[in-house]
Amino acid sequence: MRFAIDREGNHVDSFTINRVRAEQLAPFRCPTCQEMLIVKQGAKRRLHFAHIHTCGRAESVPHHQDKWAVCQWLQGRGYPVEQEVTIGDRRADVITTIDGKTTVFEIQASPLRPEEYSERTIDYRRAGLDVIWLASGMDLKMNQSFQPWMRLELSRRHMLLTVNNGSLVRFNGFPTSIKYGQGNWNVTSSVKTMPFEAYYRFHAHEWTEMIRRNRMTPLYPSPQNRNLILNRLYPLGLLPSLLPSGCYLPLTSLWGVRIHPIAFQTVLYLNRYESPKDSVEWSIEKTCRQFGVTPTSDFSQSFHVQWKQLLNACRLSCDVRSWPLPHSYEEARYQDTRMFQGLQRLIDQST
Repeated sequence: MRFAIDREGNHVDSFTINRVRAEQLAPFRCPTCQEMLIVKQGAKRRLHFAHIHTCGRAESVPHHQDKWAVCQWLQGRGYPVEQEVTIGDRRADVITTIDGKTTVFEIQASPLRPEEYSERTIDYRRAGLDVIWLASGMDLKMNQSFQPWMRLELSRRHMLLTVNNGSLVRFNGFPTSIKYGQGNWNVTSSVKTMPFEAYYRFHAHEWTEMIRRNRMTPLYPSPQNRNLILNRLYPLGLLPSLLPSGCYLPLTSLWGVRIHPIAFQTVLYLNRYESPKDSVEWSIEKTCRQFGVTPTSDFSQSFHVQWKQLLNACRLSCDVRSWPLPHSYEEARYQDTRMFQGLQRLIDQST
């Protein structure tokens, strides 16, 4: 084991001390189970801590490293920190107080079912605690892959935290498929965020390039996509590659449903096109039902508000029949570029 708590209650990294220093800081306790630790060093292994008896939770080294980084980050900003605190039937990794609100940090390295994520989050909130989930062991890259529970965290908090080289970094961005998202990883000095923070870093060229790739290789014609999209587009004289640009809006609220964002917007477009007298709220609910998914509790309202605001920013109305239809691939690309460059200019002016 690399990390331990010394007799003064401070965290100690075994990689940074020697035998003499270890004797000065002893005795040591386990950050997880609070049991006594001993110092070991052999011919083949460097100095490290070990349990006299096996620790029940047996957390991985990366999990301990990320927990250590979170504690250091919080303590460096003057926040009080406690580890492995039992709250009801749950055991919180790290607990602190931020702006008068007791906040739990859960460092998640292993796969987590979305249902378990929701249950644990609800349990903490019922206890009057805020909870922030941190994705341990993320491989940071531009086109990032996200597990379902990470999508829920992005929907709930509008960001996802992880640890990179000992620093806390967060992702703000937009879903581009069921698994992937396009956005930015930035070192963070705060855990606060706003619903529209991703738009402050919106990049029109990157977004239109994503649309270009999707226009060239439309959604795979699965039975569901064929029934919901293809069989309804062709009678209208539309091809999947010539959808209006309004079907490709960057919507952060779509983190809240595990549906391909372009497929969702296309089916919503068709529902509005075929039944223009329906309310927008019913069109959204109808779209979710057609995909057979249960959205998060606030999805319909947040999506409705964001969709209308983006349509207004792009000078489009909720009457999808008024949207300009491209007649060629070149015209579609021109409309994409014009609309999303205009959106970026509007965002730049507002910030």
